[in-house]
Amino acid sequence: MLQLLANEQELNTVVKKALQEKREAKDGLGSTEIIRSFLERNAKELGLPLAQADEAVVLLYDAVFAEITQEKDGPELDKEELAKLVKNILEKFADQLEVSPVYQDLA
Repeated sequence: MLQLLANEQELNTVVKKALQEKREAKDGLGSTEIIRSFLERNAKELGLPLAQADEAVVLLYDAVFAEITQEKDGPELDKEELAKLVKNILEKFADQLEVSPVYQDLA
């Protein structure tokens, strides 16, 4: 995940995919809900732990997104704001995983 944060082009690709999902969402979900869903579905490719794996990972996702939701959320974020939000979320994951690593069997 740190590689993703360091590579602006890869990060922009992730943001574009998240933005596309946001455009396709028709049920009034907030940006953070859409991003969470996107990250959970693409966790392996993004270097994030799989949310389905265990309760500790679910709690990690809950903690990161609870913090983000308090900071800023809204259905009308533009591309630049969404990019900042995605980067902020990934940075929070990196910080949390550095403090409390999650080990998973990827077999």
